[in-house]
Amino acid sequence: MTRRRESRRVAEGPVPLGSVSQGGGPLLEGTRECQRCGSTDLVRIRMSTPTGRAAVFVSCPACEHRAWFALDGDGTPLSDEDVTGRPAGGPGAGR
Repeated sequence: MTRRRESRRVAEGPVPLGSVSQGGGPLLEGTRECQRCGSTDLVRIRMSTPTGRAAVFVSCPACEHRAWFALDGDGTPLSDEDVTGRPAGGPGAGR
């Protein structure tokens, strides 16, 4: 006997922070193109930083440049301290 799987449609709602699967939408200021090489083929992942701030992590496959941008920011990349909550060069740095 063969069982047939039922297909269920899940209501589309907001994608939770930290999800890799995200729908389209307007790009945040600073995330349209790589700030180092200008490529527009970027990986963008919306999530919360360990400090609880909503941000977008942007990675460029072309030059491997990476940066974080606050959802409520002005397009300026966040510092390591803004993202981790620890001063650069402090405990845990260089891992």
